[in-house]
Amino acid sequence: MAALTDAARAARAEAFRLRCDARELRQTARTSGEITRLRARQAAATSRSLRVGEAPSPWSGLRWLRDDEALHTVLVLLD
Repeated sequence: MAALTDAARAARAEAFRLRCDARELRQTARTSGEITRLRARQAAATSRSLRVGEAPSPWSGLRWLRDDEALHTVLVLLD
């Protein structure tokens, strides 16, 4: 009888440990998913801003309009 209660106690302890591990893994997966979605949104925003001629400021979160060098050069026809 004592062996049975010891086995039951060990099984409960193992079940508790497994539930804790599963909870930690779910939280880690949830956090990782949130980080991945945030990075994807940032990459999409950066891609969109580069298409419209904006560049991120290296010092802050402000957006700069990119200065296009092609607008400052004069095209000369060569004969």
